Amino acid sequence: MAPIPDQADAPTRHLQQALKGLRAVIEQVRRVIGALGDDQYTHRPVGVYDSSIGGHVRHCVDHLAALINAAGEGRIDYEHRQRGTPVETDRQTALNALDHGLGGLDQLAEYPPDHRLRTVAIISGDGAEVEAESTLLREVVFVLSHTVHHNAIIGAMIKTLGGEPPERFGYAPATLSHLNG
Repeated sequence: MAPIPDQADAPTRHLQQALKGLRAVIEQVRRVIGALGDDQYTHRPVGVYDSSIGGHVRHCVDHLAALINAAGEGRIDYEHRQRGTPVETDRQTALNALDHGLGGLDQLAEYPPDHRLRTVAIISGDGAEVEAESTLLREVVFVLSHTVHHNAIIGAMIKTLGGEPPERFGYAPATLSHLNG
């Protein structure tokens, strides 16, 4: 029995929706970063956070780049990141990196949602790693969730610095759906 067309197209539709959601979250943080002053972007510590807003942006950019590169390589490693890059200290570099990431999302739409990936994760402080099977759709959903989480931290940091992030900045999609009724 052949699959019903709507069911057969569901994974592709889900990937498109996840990419759209990730794009929206990245565009949102891009607008917020664009509105900050350089001193706000690099200030550290910020309240209870030892890091800067720029450090959180760099962390998210690294995850986005790992995701984009993984589609072609078949292996995704979020753990080996470049810390202390200009993305952390220069807003324009961060904005350019976010723009580059947004462009890379278009490339991901060319792959099937079940495109197989090997995901590497460090699971303990001694550096022990595991590899697990994953799919492109699953990793897009992860990077979306991860970016929302860091946007929430960035929002709290902005408030601590005396600024006001946009309404509902850093809210999880499920929370937004609940609030929208």
